[in-house]
Amino acid sequence: MRRKIQAMHKDYFHITAKGADARNFIICEADYYAAFNLIGVCAANVPQVVVVSFSIEDSHPHILLWGTREDCSRFKAMFETLYVHYAAATRKGGADLLLHCELYAIDGDEDYLLNVAVYTVIQATKDGKAVMPYDYYWGTGSMVFRTGHFIPVWLFDKQGHICRPIPFGDLGTRARRSLLHTRKLSIPDDWQVCNGIILPSNYVDVARFESIYGTHNRFRVFLSSPRKREEMMLARMAEQRGVSMEDLEARKVCGDVCRALFGTRDPRRLDTRQRIRLAQELRRRFRLTFRQLATLVRLPETEIRTFVL
Repeated sequence: MRRKIQAMHKDYFHITAKGADARNFIICEADYYAAFNLIGVCAANVPQVVVVSFSIEDSHPHILLWGTREDCSRFKAMFETLYVHYAAATRKGGADLLLHCELYAIDGDEDYLLNVAVYTVIQATKDGKAVMPYDYYWGTGSMVFRTGHFIPVWLFDKQGHICRPIPFGDLGTRARRSLLHTRKLSIPDDWQVCNGIILPSNYVDVARFESIYGTHNRFRVFLSSPRKREEMMLARMAEQRGVSMEDLEARKVCGDVCRALFGTRDPRRLDTRQRIRLAQELRRRFRLTFRQLATLVRLPETEIRTFVL
């Protein structure tokens, strides 16, 4: 029952990756379009998850979600798989691509949430790009805390002309595939698209993002992102990410703990419940990463993330 409650509990989750974990993520403008639109594809196909905000950077994405750990893990895995397949299909010579994202739970920590949410929309400016968050094309910073009528940045073509969005259902087969980069999944026919973009207004919950801060002024304060707050957030991410041991050492400690708990050094002899118990103990004692735990106890990483804190 405790596992079921944990799996059903909804919270905010932050998806991102270190540059080394997402090598060659973006290498051309077409990659920005693909990554941006694939977030929309995932939103349509994991409807239990709410996309709160996101930005696409050269080396990695930042996405803030609301949902259960299990559903947010499915969203992350779907995005990784779809983007890797896109890259394999479009890059000459099979360019080397790594995309290993992490899913960080906010765990009800308001200070952490206040910093993470703004982090997902200011990253381009923080990384030194000559653009403010509300003008950044590859993120949702232009959608939040806007008053009155405004024209979304995605409605302007490269000549500066304003274009009219059209429903996805009005597109031909080739145009649909060029947006989705997958034949297995789709999006609702009434979703609006413009200039090669699945508009984030179809699925991004702007009201939820704004509710995190409450007022324009409080959001403005957090936009400054002073070093102390950023260090706090990065420290929390590092703590959740865990520590990756050398493989030989990790297998040894896994065998030791497995024998102490269940009388055998081989996790393959355990049933699923026992493997989860083993992963929980390894995480508690050694703070191993979810990815390494999944390998050691031979369970899918999505299951590890669902039942191991």
